[in-house]
Amino acid sequence: MSDPETSKAALAPWQRLPRRTLTIALSVLPLVALANVAVLVWSLGGIDLAGRLVAPGLLLAAAGLAFVPMLANSLRFALWGRFLGLGLGFRGGLKVVTGTMVTNSITPSAAGGMPIKMLFLLGEGVAARRAATLISLQTAEDTLVMTSLAALCLASSGFQLVDFLGRQPGLVNEIETDLAVVAWIAGGVAVLIAALGAALAGGLLGEGPRARATVLAVRARDFGAHVVSDWLGVMRRGKGMALVNLVLALAQWLARFSIAGIVLAAFGQDWHPALYWLLQYLVQSISSVVPTPGGAGGAEAGFLLLFAPFVAAGVLVAAMSTWRLIFFYLPLAGAALVFFLLQRAGRLRAAAPDALAPGAAAEVAPLPAE
Repeated sequence: MSDPETSKAALAPWQRLPRRTLTIALSVLPLVALANVAVLVWSLGGIDLAGRLVAPGLLLAAAGLAFVPMLANSLRFALWGRFLGLGLGFRGGLKVVTGTMVTNSITPSAAGGMPIKMLFLLGEGVAARRAATLISLQTAEDTLVMTSLAALCLASSGFQLVDFLGRQPGLVNEIETDLAVVAWIAGGVAVLIAALGAALAGGLLGEGPRARATVLAVRARDFGAHVVSDWLGVMRRGKGMALVNLVLALAQWLARFSIAGIVLAAFGQDWHPALYWLLQYLVQSISSVVPTPGGAGGAEAGFLLLFAPFVAAGVLVAAMSTWRLIFFYLPLAGAALVFFLLQRAGRLRAAAPDALAPGAAAEVAPLPAE
């Protein structure tokens, strides 16, 4: 199931990571959630939530929808894992997804989820190159689906968004400044990498670093060749699997960014699904570059800024707090619980090896040397 290159010694640090992550997360998350609840109570001004809601049942629908991304993403991992012969399964995919969610909640959003996802895949016994293939397949699917959905929403609600940005010159200038900073940083990193490569190739840093760089380049080339080989296999005989996963990705992202619109409808606001989907996508993009755990502060500020022109002032803060609870804290609490149960079940199985099925020992035994 995993390649011979994956050894127990290499996986040991990653197998210890989830337990530490869970301990920290379960200590921090309740406090952060309580703070958000306090904001919600304050925004209601002492009035019962039911007094502000027009359609309370929609909040239940939004709460159910909040778990669709977690389940769809886990199923995508399971399907691609089965296609690649990794034996990851839905259980393993669910553990990777929930572990990533919990870890992302206590690390800066700007750090990104790919490295964390890679570590959890390694912890599940997936070889590094196969983990890279899994992540690259999901990234390609997500990029295609998100780009298509954003284009459709922009085409149907672009006039409203352009009109809003036209009345917010300060926001436009800030966005342009941020993009310029990112471009300068990316350019600077590219120049440094090019200069370092030239110095190594010319032997300016000595033969030792040059030799190590050559070995590293060979390994990277082999690693990339394996990933490309996996992709060629997908293109030859995985078109049907890719289509199924694209449908799951579509359901995942439609559900994830539709929650804000449903919450606003529950508060009696006009229904603009395409506009609200696009605005929530922008809010998530803003919070993803905020250097705080889970994008805390950035998500709330982004929601208030972008939704203010389209939502009644009397319900804006209450709707924001309700959205944040349903969109972030509710699925996160579920992910932490599921991750805890999966970890506990894994420890119980490890403590009772005799309980394994007769064929299990052969399944997890090292592959014979070729």
